[in-house]
Amino acid sequence: MTLKSLFNIYQISANFPVFETYVTKSQIIRAVTSIGANISEGNGQLYKKKQINFFNNALGSASETRHWLVTALDNKYITQEDYDKLEQKTVEIIRMLIGCIRKLQYQAEDEEIA
Repeated sequence: MTLKSLFNIYQISANFPVFETYVTKSQIIRAVTSIGANISEGNGQLYKKKQINFFNNALGSASETRHWLVTALDNKYITQEDYDKLEQKTVEIIRMLIGCIRKLQYQAEDEEIA
């Protein structure tokens, strides 16, 4: 599973009502793209603690994405099937981020000891 597979949110949100362009649609796209942006920015950091901070921001964006998916489902902007697929992908990303953060925390502790 890659982050890219979550980006089909562009295709799915294209069917949102026009009045949602600057609310739900905009917010869900911003949340999804923020996940990848924060991971990229974190990977560009020299220090593990800074990297952890950006990965934690990505984790927050993934959690926000889950909120907007529920909102889209509740308002019938997406089907249950699309929701289930996107929710599963988002949860998988959250698990991967938590794993990366834990690994980085151990590495950061090792840096402090050395």
